[in-house]
Amino acid sequence: MILLVDVGNSRLKWACAEGTRLVETGVAEHAGEGLAGCLEELAKVKKPRRVVVSNVAGEASGAVLTGWTLGRWGLTPELVVARETLCGVRNAYTEPGRLGPDRWAALIGAWSRYRGAACVVDCGTAVTIDVLDGEGTHLGGLILPGIEMMRAALVAGTRGVRPVGEAEVALLARNTAGAVIGGTLYALVAAVDRIAEDVAAETGESPALVITGGDAKVLLPLLAGPWTHQPELVLQGLAVIAAEVMEAEA
Repeated sequence: MILLVDVGNSRLKWACAEGTRLVETGVAEHAGEGLAGCLEELAKVKKPRRVVVSNVAGEASGAVLTGWTLGRWGLTPELVVARETLCGVRNAYTEPGRLGPDRWAALIGAWSRYRGAACVVDCGTAVTIDVLDGEGTHLGGLILPGIEMMRAALVAGTRGVRPVGEAEVALLARNTAGAVIGGTLYALVAAVDRIAEDVAAETGESPALVITGGDAKVLLPLLAGPWTHQPELVLQGLAVIAAEVMEAEA
């Protein structure tokens, strides 16, 4: 059994994999306050054979995770780094290793599932949009601020807007909290739908529309296209990488 760990900017997601099949999953919030408080989430896992990790939370978080896995199981995590080509996917970045490992794993997860053109949206602290063509070539991507980041920027950059709580989402709000919540949500929805339309027009392909990440469920009801929610897409990509490539190199 292989333990797969996706360390994001605010959450840690994990899965146990047998080959490329995910047999158990879990999630814990760390909200940028460090991993130490949520690593006990992994304590429920029996000792794995390997630990394969995507980490975008920085070197300090990576060191904390490494210390924990070494102390508990005597295992050093295998950190995924984007490459020029891997598992049928070709990286568009001029410096391949600069592409985030979570985006790389999501692309490989999408390719392993659809074997065709895909537009992959990951809605986390930041929203990333990446596109694959029908041959598995990554055409590039975009990074947008996530919903909470947008709202925090509005509060920080204005005098009249106060921290928002819960409010009903409506096309036109009748209070400031609702206006902020609805405005930021529609900004992302409009961007995602427009980008997907432009990608299809420019490439002449009809990509599979795939959405993942913690805020995916918030956007989904408002998106116009036939989007498919794949909540474990990054972990699925990590499973493919671990099974098909890193196993041979371990």
